[in-house]
Amino acid sequence: MSTIKTNQLAHTANGAATYTLPQTDGSAGQVLRTDGSGNLSWVTLTDTNDYVKIDRQSNGGVASSLIFDNLDVATYKFFDLMLAFVPSADNENPYFQFRTGGASGADLNSAYYSFGYNEAYPTDNASQKSASSQNEIRLSGGLGYNTNNGEGLRINMRMMFADSSDNGSSGQLSNFITWQASRLDGSANYRTDQGAGIYNQNTTTYPTGFKIFMGSGTLNSMSYGLYGMKR
Repeated sequence: MSTIKTNQLAHTANGAATYTLPQTDGSAGQVLRTDGSGNLSWVTLTDTNDYVKIDRQSNGGVASSLIFDNLDVATYKFFDLMLAFVPSADNENPYFQFRTGGASGADLNSAYYSFGYNEAYPTDNASQKSASSQNEIRLSGGLGYNTNNGEGLRINMRMMFADSSDNGSSGQLSNFITWQASRLDGSANYRTDQGAGIYNQNTTTYPTGFKIFMGSGTLNSMSYGLYGMKR
């Protein structure tokens, strides 16, 4: 049995103990916390997770490009993107660019990208693609756009954003991505890809976002989840 005496709660079900309640109501969402000596107080729970979901979409959206601007790069050092989509045009390539400018983001599309990826075939064959001094990072070969055949791209990507504390040429050598992907091309041929890319412009303009887009057309039947890993 419990009884309330002014601002005290006496609990005797499992032994004698008295808890002192706070004198005022807490704010919405707050919880009671004990100090271990019977004193209770209202506290606001804070997110202590180092790996946090930032955004998601699972309703099959359509977009000319997938853009995330004004990311909290002061809090998060790495971002993970899990993305699936089918393009609107056949055998076009998917690309990646970093962006800068905060909420008013702009593409970093100068020729400071280098990348490479290995592509495996079901017949135990493989091919490679690499390039430097590019305006973007190419993520794979051409994609098919026939939803009924399961064509399109499924990709897991990790991005690292530089800041002024990083080593390298003004920190820019720390702007890089890695990815693993599976795709079906315009003839429903299955391919897997593993790659890495870097943006290494010698400047103190640091990226705050990124963009994924096709050589032509839109991203259809799109679903994704974006997660951040704290510094």
